[in-house]
Amino acid sequence: MLLLLDFDGTITSVDTLDAIVQRYAPAVWDETEAALQAGTMTLNEVIAYQFARVPAGLDELLAFLRAAVVIRPGLPELVAMCRERFIDPVVVSSGFLQLIEPLLRDVGIALPVIAHSARFAATGATVTFLDRPACVVCGEPCKRVAIPSLAHGRQVAYVGDGWSDRCGAKVADLAFARASLAAHLREEGVSFVPFEDMHDVRAGIERYLSVA
Repeated sequence: MLLLLDFDGTITSVDTLDAIVQRYAPAVWDETEAALQAGTMTLNEVIAYQFARVPAGLDELLAFLRAAVVIRPGLPELVAMCRERFIDPVVVSSGFLQLIEPLLRDVGIALPVIAHSARFAATGATVTFLDRPACVVCGEPCKRVAIPSLAHGRQVAYVGDGWSDRCGAKVADLAFARASLAAHLREEGVSFVPFEDMHDVRAGIERYLSVA
């Protein structure tokens, strides 16, 4: 089995990108969030536009996040269970490697991370997006596009909470959802397991495997 874990709002208590933009460019956050919901900007366009207007370096942003963000309980136990069960956990994020990897190291977790990159500066950040083709379903280079090459025919469990997880969660064999992703899947009639922390995910995978 492959376990795909979103980072922002899933592994973390809050979305780190939202927290940064709301702190450093609140008017931009309001503007672009409305555009995303209206469909006039894609997610990648929103991220690039927002972070070009965040006037802070990497060290400052990491200090801010370390004070503002909590890793959801149960992540070490989930990773340990994956090792025991020969499950491969991978973080698949629409955030930035430069923020994700240090926050995971802070809690002693080393996982493969697939995410965008950014160069942060006082004049704003420059974002380098993952090179992915457009999804035939949503039309964007979403996480769903990456799943076949990661899964190699294995079952896929997907854990997410928000906009960037919508497409990927729908093709998983086992989906875990909270917050806006749970509301979206419920509206679409897609089955999922609700979660609030990584203990819930671990228990859900163990239940699934016991009856599979």
